[in-house]
Amino acid sequence: MTTAHRRIRLGVGLVAAVLSLAGCSGGGDDDAGSGASATATTSAPSVTPSSASPTPVVKPSNVYPTNAKGCHPNAKWSTAKAVDWVDFGQIGTPALDPGQVRFPKSRPGFDGPLCDRVTVQVQYWRINYRPSSATSAADPLSQEVDYDYAMKSLKRSELHVDGRTVHDVKPPKGFASTTASPCDGFLEAIYVGAPLKSRELPTKISTGNQILGDTVTFPTKRVVDYHVFAPSGPQLCDDNGVPTASSAPSNPSSGYGLSTPSFPDIQLTPKS
Repeated sequence: MTTAHRRIRLGVGLVAAVLSLAGCSGGGDDDAGSGASATATTSAPSVTPSSASPTPVVKPSNVYPTNAKGCHPNAKWSTAKAVDWVDFGQIGTPALDPGQVRFPKSRPGFDGPLCDRVTVQVQYWRINYRPSSATSAADPLSQEVDYDYAMKSLKRSELHVDGRTVHDVKPPKGFASTTASPCDGFLEAIYVGAPLKSRELPTKISTGNQILGDTVTFPTKRVVDYHVFAPSGPQLCDDNGVPTASSAPSNPSSGYGLSTPSFPDIQLTPKS
């Protein structure tokens, strides 16, 4: 995984650990009309006989302390600080639907809320695979199989997040579908700021590695998190990214992440 991809898991894990001790609070509706409400819950200390001391309540540390207005000043934040904040606590537990993203309500002082909103993009692509012009994609003895790929953006949602409300983003229809062509994979990315420019799009995608997992090389530091959904049978594809055989591979993708491929690790480079 890339550093950004690895950090988000650590940040969310830390949030979950603290909230499991201190209790968590839910939020309201997305101001764009597509939000979902989170149910507020609290946890009370254990009640023991009067002779025993009550269980102390653990309070979260002031990672993002709030001012008199009840928000954390961030008007002069750099892009790196915005990425760190979204990374730390603004991406909730993945939903059951592949590609769905939730930005939860902040816990005051712990991860916000912020005084000024941060612009966040959630973008989805279809990745069409075809044999690489540099190597033979059909060589079963190769430790790595190289494929060229072409990207097509399917949907991009722009949000302005400050931790005051819950925001839910749903993927486009058919995203990571199990009925997609064996040549088509999918990519989801969460990043801050304006839409990615062409020079910031992935220069390399690696999938199928059972130890390292998926890695995507973005030539920008604005990306907070991403998820690759590998195709079910890229070895069946011709130079145009179209299946050459009707038979499906022995281990098709589930649509909820990577399958256990019947071919070596895949290395992709953009189609020129």
